[in-house]
Formats: sequence, C-alpha cells, structure tokens
Amino acid sequence: MNSVTDPEAALAALRVELDRIDRALLDDVRDRLALCTRVAELKQQHDIAVLQPGRMQLVQRRARDYADRHGLSAEFVRELYDLLIGEACRVEDLIVAGSESTAPGDLDDTVSAEHRS
Repeated sequence: MNSVTDPEAALAALRVELDRIDRALLDDVRDRLALCTRVAELKQQHDIAVLQPGRMQLVQRRARDYADRHGLSAEFVRELYDLLIGEACRVEDLIVAGSESTAPGDLDDTVSAEHRS
C-alpha cells in the first residue's frame, strides 16, 4: 500500500475485505459438509464403510502439497484438515447410523471414537 493519509480508513477497508473472505470461507465449509452428507447417504445406501483411511491420507497429502506450494504453514493446514475431516466423519457417522437426510447444521456434536485423534 502506498502512503496512506488515513490509516483508520485503510484498516476499515481491509477489514471489509477480510469479512468478505470469511463469508466465502464459511460458505465453502458449509458446501463441503453438504457434499459429505451426500457421500454419507450413498455409503449408507450401498453399505460402504464410512472410514476410508486412503482417502483421508490423499486429502491430507493434497493439502500439505498446497501449503508447500503457497508458503503456508504445513502444521496449520494439517490441523485445519484434521478439523474438516473430523467433522465430515462425524456427519457421515450420524447419517450412516440411521439418521434421516439431515443438513450438517442440524446434526449433534457426537463424534465416533474411531475418528478422534
């Protein structure tokens, strides 16, 4: 940024941009969980195991590679994906266990022990 005559106005503008990015990020997380709901329903219909370690490793590896290519902390990205994968597993567990089609926001906070790390 060039010489700023009003740092408070510049800070306010940057915060507006951060708020926009935060909304998009949360929308993407919501969309990801909605898709995980569809995956769980498919697994339930076809008796496919919820736990797919190979898939989880692939997702983590892709995230780590992205972090490396873009100068992000690999530890931060690993922790972020641990949270995303953990929530996806929780959603899938609830659906496969017999909950009717449920929006991710309607699911309770139960996480199966096998998915905790």
